[in-house]
Amino acid sequence: MAKTRHLILLGDGMADFPLTALHGRTPLEVANTPAMDTMARNGVTGLFCPIPDGLAPGSDVGNLSVFGYDPQATYSGRAPLEAANQGLDLRPGQVAFRCNLVTLRDGLMEDFTAGHIATEDAIVLVDALTEGLRQFPVFFSAGVSYRHLTIVTPGAEAIGDMVALACTPPHDITGKPFAPHLPQGPGADLVVELMEASRPILEAHPINAARQTPATSIWLWGQGLPPTMSSYAERFDLTGAVISAVDLVKGIGVCAGLRVLDVPGATGYLDTNYEGKVSAAKAALDKADFVYLHVEAPDEASHEGDVKLKIRAIEDFDSRIVAPWLAYCQENPDLRILVCPDHITSIDSRTHAGGPVPFLIVGAGVSANGAPAYSEAEAKKTGLLIPEGHALTQRWIEAETLDVYSFDNPSA
Repeated sequence: MAKTRHLILLGDGMADFPLTALHGRTPLEVANTPAMDTMARNGVTGLFCPIPDGLAPGSDVGNLSVFGYDPQATYSGRAPLEAANQGLDLRPGQVAFRCNLVTLRDGLMEDFTAGHIATEDAIVLVDALTEGLRQFPVFFSAGVSYRHLTIVTPGAEAIGDMVALACTPPHDITGKPFAPHLPQGPGADLVVELMEASRPILEAHPINAARQTPATSIWLWGQGLPPTMSSYAERFDLTGAVISAVDLVKGIGVCAGLRVLDVPGATGYLDTNYEGKVSAAKAALDKADFVYLHVEAPDEASHEGDVKLKIRAIEDFDSRIVAPWLAYCQENPDLRILVCPDHITSIDSRTHAGGPVPFLIVGAGVSANGAPAYSEAEAKKTGLLIPEGHALTQRWIEAETLDVYSFDNPSA
């Protein structure tokens, strides 16, 4: 019998709450998703909780759960995961911060993406920051679009305070006054001073002169130290690969001992190279046991508060990511697929939220449990709820066969 291969298709922030604008339905319920609905009818559908109680809802915690790692045991901050993908080995006395290029205007966080700044422009600005902020004990590492890293070396005696700072993700305060959300706690003075010092450098840069939504400041958050994680080879005896446009997900893959595949044109937005990602995943599965294919677009549309854009992002995910695997699954009966989001991203609040989100599993050894479609409401009707999100992936990988009774679920 062939060894089961595993594929995760993750639509970041795809889940939502019922919206008044959609007459009490969610974007997933309204979107036209024939591929996911077909998979739901032929597989196991239910709810799981990727965000444990006590941890802030975000793609860092949520994706760790979907990868099968318990965030309560492994999470040490978002930035160290991104640093792992960039090949940055933090030395003793160093703390990694996520560094957004943002637009601050009239006292507000106008845009946490600086208008989804192009990577080539962002790299030039990060270079300018490196040159202009040499007086600070920091260095910058450029990422993709608005997503970058700042490595701070405050000294060993200040590490604890720096890690413990209260730092607000900029996507949580879109359209709100930013001053009350600046970093707070012992050691915050250095971080705030650094953010303030970035503003004249960025505002005077020629790249920003031509931009309708200029990058006017850096915003530091998500700080931490390197995590300790066992590899997929050690945990599951699997080889595998990760496909994503964002350093966070790639970094989890690096920490998990998986290959990171770079797809040209993968942007982390609605213009991403969907077809390239699918092709890369199929090629990887020819040689590996596991692929994690991540799409950021639904989350970005949610942060913009644009319900039509979110529905489009979900429909693109269904037609351009999920649909190609329907025929592949029929031709490759050794493949098992998990489709899910990593958390709720609310259109109304324009940020992340905890709570259960829908999943579906289809393919090798999977028996259907009767859901007619894929959505939050249909998943809830099945009665299947997995309260510890990381347990879903562990069971999905390890079980020879899967049905609704395969999970420790009293209501099933």
